[in-house]
Amino acid sequence: MVLAAERLFSVVARRPSVLLRLSLAAAAAGAAALAGIAFLRPAAPQKPAPARIDYELAGHPLSVPASWLRETMDRSGGTVPRLDLAIPWPGAAADGEAEIVAVTLVPADAALDPAERPAKLYMRFLTPETWSTPGGLVLRRFRPGTPYEGEELYLAPPDGRRFFARCTRQAATAVIAPLCTTVMRLAGIDVMLRFGPERLADWARLGAGAERLIAIMAPPEPQ
Repeated sequence: MVLAAERLFSVVARRPSVLLRLSLAAAAAGAAALAGIAFLRPAAPQKPAPARIDYELAGHPLSVPASWLRETMDRSGGTVPRLDLAIPWPGAAADGEAEIVAVTLVPADAALDPAERPAKLYMRFLTPETWSTPGGLVLRRFRPGTPYEGEELYLAPPDGRRFFARCTRQAATAVIAPLCTTVMRLAGIDVMLRFGPERLADWARLGAGAERLIAIMAPPEPQ
């Protein structure tokens, strides 16, 4: 037995490559054993995604439903310069289904209050003609050659302070559907809604919905 061991040692000593192959084989066996242990060990349970994510915008804490966040939004929470949301808007669609309304929240700045824009910004660019529309809004059109050429302005009488919306005019050959945009200032936050012009008749509900939106995202008061 001793003689056999001495012969094996002599062969290994004369042939370093034999020793290297033995070392590699042992290492591979050890790695396989460890892999087997790791495979048998149950995976750590994943933490469920939070239903709401806490942000701070313009000094306001907002608890936002995660399902409302657009794909571009950082889901780690914290202080952000804006919030981009896609919100199911109950009752907005004629068939009772919830329509997705694009909503952007940004801090209110020192610029003109959105409620003042129709009278102090847009009015000088409008044609003199007016039209009545379903829902009681007044339709005005922007003149060619102005910054808002190709758009229409819808106003809640008498001056658009309660509600206004700028809408793109649909050309006969247009592929992209027209889109309307309204902005309102609520609690130091400018709320921008983007929606189809077929929702204009329901303008009062859109305005009230924006106010409810801010209330829904306000964190609950401590008990």
